[in-house]
Amino acid sequence: MKVIVLGTGGHARVLIEAFRSREVSVFGVAGPDSFGGAAMPSVDFIGHDEVVAAMNPSEVWLVNGCGNKASAQGPGLSERRRLYEKFSSLRFKFPPVVHACAVVATDATLEDGSQVMAGAIIQSGAHIGRNVILNTGSIVEHDCSIGAHSHIAPGAVLCGAVKVGEEAHVGAGAIILQGRFVGEGAVVGAGQVIRSNVANSAVLVQLPTSS
Repeated sequence: MKVIVLGTGGHARVLIEAFRSREVSVFGVAGPDSFGGAAMPSVDFIGHDEVVAAMNPSEVWLVNGCGNKASAQGPGLSERRRLYEKFSSLRFKFPPVVHACAVVATDATLEDGSQVMAGAIIQSGAHIGRNVILNTGSIVEHDCSIGAHSHIAPGAVLCGAVKVGEEAHVGAGAIILQGRFVGEGAVVGAGQVIRSNVANSAVLVQLPTSS
């Protein structure tokens, strides 16, 4: 099978390195622009999305290299979700990607398109939904569940039995205490400690202190 990464930015480069950690070659990358100054050696730019769409889905594995961002205006995952749903509707498959330096419990569940970066830990009974990013060094403890298209940013910690809704963003270094719920489309800012449930579409960020 040919492995093709959709996207040419920083998250795409991280995913390519994840494949290299497992000695898997990436056939090429596709997106609106070719690599610029941060070019990936030995990985070819093969064209725009339409080039991939014309391929035989039975001969290709796709990897969603579109990252995401969140702000006080809410999550910014629409392009990532759009890519996943567009190509899934064309019958392309997005296998889970797990860096060789990640730790995944044998009874954890990873759905299609989930991505587990270097140093991430997924404990027993956890369920990771479709198209989820578990970024570098994040920790998902036992019996957690993460909804589709969500992003758990670098260094974030989900204690046991945390539930995260679809398209939520848990920022870098945030801590969600055991048994709490983070609603669909919610944004938990970097460094936040969540002691109670977070409503759907809520935005919890640390406001700058006045001088």
